Amino acid sequence: MFKKILLVGYLSHIISVCYSQSNQLSFFIQQGLQNSPQLKDYANQIQSATIDSSLLNAQRKPQLNAVSMVMVAPAINGIGYDEAITNTGNYTAQVNVSQSVFNRKIYKPQYEAISIQKQSIANTSKLSEHDLKKSITDQYVVAYNSLKQVDYTKATLNLLNEEKTILQKLTEQGIYKQTDYLSFEIAIQSQEIQWKQAEIQYRNDVRQLNIICGINDTSINKLAAPDLKVNGVADKNNSPFLKQFKLDSISIINQKNIAGIKYRPQFNWFADAGLLGSNPSLLYKNFGTSFGFNFSMPLYDGKQKNLQYQKLSINESTRINYQSFFKNQYNQHLQQINLQLADNDQLINQIQKQISSAESLIKQSKQLLYTGALSVTDFIITIKNYIDIKNQLNQAQLTRNQLMSEYNYWNW
Repeated sequence: MFKKILLVGYLSHIISVCYSQSNQLSFFIQQGLQNSPQLKDYANQIQSATIDSSLLNAQRKPQLNAVSMVMVAPAINGIGYDEAITNTGNYTAQVNVSQSVFNRKIYKPQYEAISIQKQSIANTSKLSEHDLKKSITDQYVVAYNSLKQVDYTKATLNLLNEEKTILQKLTEQGIYKQTDYLSFEIAIQSQEIQWKQAEIQYRNDVRQLNIICGINDTSINKLAAPDLKVNGVADKNNSPFLKQFKLDSISIINQKNIAGIKYRPQFNWFADAGLLGSNPSLLYKNFGTSFGFNFSMPLYDGKQKNLQYQKLSINESTRINYQSFFKNQYNQHLQQINLQLADNDQLINQIQKQISSAESLIKQSKQLLYTGALSVTDFIITIKNYIDIKNQLNQAQLTRNQLMSEYNYWNW
């Protein structure tokens, strides 16, 4: 089946082939994204961050606890803990409840931190997905280039085999020597080896593509042309590449707000009810309740707040330097790829003109070969030159697809 689909006519019209979905670049990208454990990890991290927000909500609600303790401190012959302190024992069975109040400004930056974390994970997931798409595209392009190499070498082999029959008759007629015919057979054998090598390379490239996509499939199908196109000019300011720098800036501001939380006054109310006493014989009288209100605010901690702010300012300065450097590289990279694409397109046009001339030369050489006016060696050289030009075109087209993939990667 594999050999059958590779048979193409040399210098003839292209046979139309219907590709199944599994041969398309889009299929491999879809499978790669679906199977990626890293993308699943990011989805789980976002879900985990959502739970963190719920945990923060739970912390703001009244906290109810059950407390129980039996403590005995015996004093024998006046030796033991001071009874004025221990009351010789302590018996507790209470239910306590407490809740922080007036805390909206205290919890607000914590909610913001969770939101920033989720945005950062989501953006990192987008970048990872984008990287995976490019890796799959690049490998697909390489595999397709190997397939084109299979087609070229097989088509050339077909042509040589066609001419072999004619050359054999011309040799029998004495127009060519037996050594000429043997030289031609050697050329065919060499071409067969090149075809087999190209097939092996194509199989290896497709298997590598399946590995990247997480596809467990040993079958080798003929890949469809990637049909890559350069994306239109993207809004660089909203690019996910730059969004991460913005999120980092917002995160630094949030960290400053969190650092200032501990310096705000904190209030909470509390209440308890149950049993609390020190004399077992009177415990039935010691059921009761208590309630109150707590207030706390730090007054001095060695200027830790200012030191923390200084560290965050340094982090912001570092972030700005990285962002500025990235923007400069970002623009230069796109410009460089555009220039490379233009140069490569000119090279492709030049090679295509050479191919047209080489095809014309082959037709003329075949006519001369049939009449014995052209040596077999010269005919073989003509074929090899044509193959070299086709290989150059194939390489130039590979480079063009790789450059378009690179451009689309950054122009996002």
